[in-house]
Amino acid sequence: MDDVQSLGVIYINHNIATEQEADLALSQESDAQGAKYFQPILMHEPGSGGLIHASAALYR
Repeated sequence: MDDVQSLGVIYINHNIATEQEADLALSQESDAQGAKYFQPILMHEPGSGGLIHASAALYR
């Protein structure tokens, strides 16, 4: 099994309306950060604006 190393946490807080968009944005940002894996931590709608904020732990 590979040695998995934590790279930190990312936060996505912009123009996300669905869980699928949030997952795609997390995937794209994790790729940009050089992560091999990401694990979504939280997806929530703050207030009634209908936008989703998401965060994920990154690993390589």
